[in-house]
Amino acid sequence: MNIALAILAYPGLALALVLALSFGLLAEGHTPARRISALRLNAASSTALISIALAALALALLPWPEHPAAGWSWIGSTSPLMLWGALEGAFLVPLLPALLRPTALGTRAASREAQMSAAGRFVLWLAIGVALWSGADWATAALPGRALAALAGLLALPAAIGSGPFGAERSLSTAGAEAGLDESTAEMVRFARTLRGAVLLAALIVATLPLALLTPWVALLLIAALFLVIALMLRRIAIALPRMTLPAALRWCWWRALPLAVAGLIYLIII
Repeated sequence: MNIALAILAYPGLALALVLALSFGLLAEGHTPARRISALRLNAASSTALISIALAALALALLPWPEHPAAGWSWIGSTSPLMLWGALEGAFLVPLLPALLRPTALGTRAASREAQMSAAGRFVLWLAIGVALWSGADWATAALPGRALAALAGLLALPAAIGSGPFGAERSLSTAGAEAGLDESTAEMVRFARTLRGAVLLAALIVATLPLALLTPWVALLLIAALFLVIALMLRRIAIALPRMTLPAALRWCWWRALPLAVAGLIYLIII
């Protein structure tokens, strides 16, 4: 019963939907999924729904405060493979119909998004891994390594979720990766993307905070405050910066964000 509650309510599907709506308003400037009416079940919409379910499962596998299934062996640091598989599946499952779309512009936009997101997620997983699975405690000596990894995750986050300068190039097609889809399906695909971004941001926050050292309500308020601040920062960045080319985006991930994550990991290994 507690496991079902965790997956369907807190911190699973219900929380994922709330985070997606909040993230859409704060970071993207609109309410996501506002035009979904008669959704057609096709490859794109079906994989979007699967993506949402996997992202909600990943959210439930994080070590949230007051987790209703806290004794579940798959939560947090005890089972990294399950968390990794659920969240990666949420990003990878929608790729197949996107890359096989009949419109060349849609396929091109989806390919660009996939490459940038994979590069960003690689850095993010290194940052989350340092935080959750490196075995480092919260002693003062370990803080610089944790801070470097967290900073790397923040730098890679926009690329991983396709936000701001890492968003779809719409100069050739305003639909981006959704070119060729009907409006309801396109809106569902966009909502799934927003939800994945919200969940990935929440995962980074939950992983990198010393939640065990805080009372549950203080921890939840801190998570909410950081989610709000980072989402608003992403919105400001999206307004201020132009779209990056694919090579520039990959260089950002590999040569700016990744070295910080590696430095943090090496520092924690040395100490």
